[in-house]
Amino acid sequence: MGAVKGILLVIVSVLLFVVFLLGNVLLTLDKSLDYETIKPELVSNVKEVIEDKINISKIIDEKFEAMELYCLNNSEFIFSEESYTFVIPCDVVAGGTDVVIDYSIGSFVDKFYNGEIEYDGFDFVKLKDSVNSYFYIALVVALVLFVLVFFLVEVKSNAFIISGSLLTISSLPLIKIEQFLSWIPFDFAEFFIVFFSEANTVFLISFITGLVVLAVGIVMKFFGVGFKIFDFVNKFNKKGGGNKVVKKVFVQEKATSGKSVKPNNL
Repeated sequence: MGAVKGILLVIVSVLLFVVFLLGNVLLTLDKSLDYETIKPELVSNVKEVIEDKINISKIIDEKFEAMELYCLNNSEFIFSEESYTFVIPCDVVAGGTDVVIDYSIGSFVDKFYNGEIEYDGFDFVKLKDSVNSYFYIALVVALVLFVLVFFLVEVKSNAFIISGSLLTISSLPLIKIEQFLSWIPFDFAEFFIVFFSEANTVFLISFITGLVVLAVGIVMKFFGVGFKIFDFVNKFNKKGGGNKVVKKVFVQEKATSGKSVKPNNL
């Protein structure tokens, strides 16, 4: 039975490690796909796409005088190019061509991120929602596997030590994930790195959490050993104290009667 539990413990521990790895990747994707996090990189990449397809800077330069005239009596200027529609508030037009270009690209990115504009069928919001759902599934699976580890180990503190160690180790690949992605021999690889921009943040979260769980296990083990030593010393002291009481009674009886009395249990 002990060998069977040992084999099961190894299998469950390996599965827990794999789930920790997967969870770290999913959490990295989830955090990296936050709009405020990914927007700067999207603006850079989308600007290149827009410039290649419709040359937005040139178009705005050509239309800028018309924008200024139109904005004398209106609140916004709308124009379309290559099936893309741009709505420019007149407050923005007052800032000049560079401000209009930046605003146009930013509004395009907003729509691109929210799925209002399709580009190769990519939808960031749906991707983030899916990643978030899978992360919570991984989290539940990790908790179930931890419970299994807890019941399979003989010393319960070892469940925390094993889980904490696995979580700490599983966070280490995140340190080099951007370097690994940079080795991919495709143009898309540079854009793909954007999805792991928060790898260092997740590494710290996972690494510190693993150390905390590990520390809990070590403290539990330390106090477990401490309590055993305390119980042993306490029992020893009680046993020693009983003999002293018998000896004290023997001495008192001898002093009273003047006879030699042999104490019991000595």
